[in-house]
Amino acid sequence: MEDNRLEMNCELEEMRQQFAIMKERFDRQEIVTDRLLRETQKKRINVFDWLNLYGPMAVIVMMTPLLFLCCQHYGLPVWVAVMAFLMGVLPVIWQYCERLKYREAFRFEGDVLQIAGCVRNFRRRSLKMTIVTGLVSVLVLSVGYAAWLPNVQLTDDPFRWILFILLFLGVIAAVVAVEIKSLRILDSIVKDLEQ
Repeated sequence: MEDNRLEMNCELEEMRQQFAIMKERFDRQEIVTDRLLRETQKKRINVFDWLNLYGPMAVIVMMTPLLFLCCQHYGLPVWVAVMAFLMGVLPVIWQYCERLKYREAFRFEGDVLQIAGCVRNFRRRSLKMTIVTGLVSVLVLSVGYAAWLPNVQLTDDPFRWILFILLFLGVIAAVVAVEIKSLRILDSIVKDLEQ
């Protein structure tokens, strides 16, 4: 009987050691998984920043001289060029200020559920800003186009009109694609953090 107790104690001690080893491995695995999750989200935010901050600023810098060339050579009102420039710069400044407001959350340090809530709030505010900016931009460009149209003969240069229409449609398609991609990135971050 004493041998049975001794044998059971040895087996129990061995099981305790195995559980301790398993717990240590699980803790290390959880730390690695958490670190990988946070690193993945930081990479996604970097892509988001390129789509919403750095990329648009590069496009604005390249388009500004073209706008003023259109003013100089094609009679585009200067106020339309200035408004187009502002409609490009103001959302980028707003995005930057919002990112500063949520910078702690976008470092992905701390409670994961609080970070997910902050990212969700940022996404909602970003979507509202995109809608407002889009509507104001269309309104300003429509008024500018209406002001420009009487000064230009439609038969002057058909290539110019085709180019203008294609560029306009291309810009709209690019902006919509970037916004959809940006919102999907934020959605995937929230989804991954809440799981």
